[in-house]
Amino acid sequence: MFFVGYKTKFDSITRAVAAIGIGLVMIFGNNAPVKVVKIIALLLIAAGVASLVYGLIKSKDQRGMYQVLIVNAVLDVVLGLLLFFNPQWVAGFIVSIIGIVLILFGALQLFVLAGAMSLIGTGFSSLILSICAVVGGAFLLFNPFTINVMSIIAGCFLVLYGVSELISTWRVLKARNEYEIRRAPAPESPEAPVPGKIDASGIGDAQEVEFERIDDPDDLDDMN
Repeated sequence: MFFVGYKTKFDSITRAVAAIGIGLVMIFGNNAPVKVVKIIALLLIAAGVASLVYGLIKSKDQRGMYQVLIVNAVLDVVLGLLLFFNPQWVAGFIVSIIGIVLILFGALQLFVLAGAMSLIGTGFSSLILSICAVVGGAFLLFNPFTINVMSIIAGCFLVLYGVSELISTWRVLKARNEYEIRRAPAPESPEAPVPGKIDASGIGDAQEVEFERIDDPDDLDDMN
């Protein structure tokens, strides 16, 4: 069983915290789309720097990995800088982008939780928040209201998704533990004795006993 996107708690918790933080900015921030684009830009720059540092650390061990990480780091930093200094490029489309992200990650939640349901014994109610995230993402793609109203709605759906991600993380970890317990090999039980078969398991520890043969009856009388 594969828990795609939930290999570690760090990945899912990071997604949840990022979604809740950006959602709150969308709800309460002034000129929220521009601010969100700048936040995303800073995250890209941070990710690029982290990849660069990791690549330098691993450069002696894995040369090919080092080259890939350097390319990814440069692209992340360049894209992050472009977005940070020109947020208007994306600000007008940020609601639609959030809608696409919610659909993708909400669908990922549904996929993983559906696989975990049989292990932890949860019902359909555990999927409600994930379904709401997907429906909310689809709604954001239509943009039926003004950008200010849609920013608030997008923020609400992001917070909803962040909360559902935290809950999903707990459920997936519980399901993973249950899965590992079921896959663990059963302890070996001692073999039952076979009727008519002599147990010779301790014969290697047997020792010779010294004895004296007595054949003369008179010698037996002397001993008595």
